[in-house]
Amino acid sequence: MPAGRPSPYKPEFARIAQRLCRNGATDIEVADILGISVRTFYRWCLLHEEFTAAVRVGKDAADDRVERALYQRAIGYDYAAEKIVTPKGGGPVVMPYMVHIPADVRAAQHWLAIRRAKVWSGMPQRPEGDIARIISEGRARVARESKRQAAENAARFKAAVEAEVARRLAPS
Repeated sequence: MPAGRPSPYKPEFARIAQRLCRNGATDIEVADILGISVRTFYRWCLLHEEFTAAVRVGKDAADDRVERALYQRAIGYDYAAEKIVTPKGGGPVVMPYMVHIPADVRAAQHWLAIRRAKVWSGMPQRPEGDIARIISEGRARVARESKRQAAENAARFKAAVEAEVARRLAPS
């Protein structure tokens, strides 16, 4: 017989934890509602398979719901709403109407970054070919651009100096 105080674990805690996790509760919130410490929560996850399975199933259900919501936000959606108006001289009238939520570009990018990470992750792709050659070509391109800008700046400076000299030497 194990030494120490008996565990307060009861099999119905697995069902409660599953419902809480399905509704988006964190491990800390589940532990608090069950009246145990977070450390005990994690210990129960290690010791009781049915508790671990229930927590996992609940969290998977919550994740699936968030995934569906992100997808809907990414593509946009419509929903029915009601507005209550009171016309002059009459009682309240309920008027149904449709609300359109447009597609959200950031949500779509996030969705694609997860589902098609190779193309949409935002991470730069590894360059094809020899890295030394790529670096030397980049350096040569930067050197050419620097020379071109230096020549333009020298020509602009020379023109400005000549214009200033001509202005100062001109008879007043």
